[in-house]
Amino acid sequence: MVLGYNQKRPTAENYQDFLNKIVGGLGSLSGLSLMLYGSFVREDYDLGRSDIDSVLTFPHDVVIPREFMHEASVIVHEALKGNNVPFQVSPVDIKTMKDGRFNSFTDDFYDYFNQEGIVVVGLDYRREMVCLQYKGGKKVY
Repeated sequence: MVLGYNQKRPTAENYQDFLNKIVGGLGSLSGLSLMLYGSFVREDYDLGRSDIDSVLTFPHDVVIPREFMHEASVIVHEALKGNNVPFQVSPVDIKTMKDGRFNSFTDDFYDYFNQEGIVVVGLDYRREMVCLQYKGGKKVY
């Protein structure tokens, strides 16, 4: 299915219904955090085209219990039903976020998250996040 081609583009009501459902559902999972950022948060998104960017932080040490991950994925699935909202989620665990070396975000994201990120579920883990200036390995130009 392709938005705008063979599937209706989401409306403002779809975005809001999705948010209500995901916030309500994920709020029941202890320690989980959902932070939104990007054009949707800045309110300069293109309705029906822009995605909702997010970081979903699990309160675990690298290995997330299967049942916990399954429950979170079911909540996301149910929130998307009938809403066809483009949802970009980066799932992370708190141990990796604190480590820095294995964090998928560089320090420019750290500044970005602090400037415009909004935590809509759970704890705000941004102060515990360690972001390196660049990722190791050979640089490719």
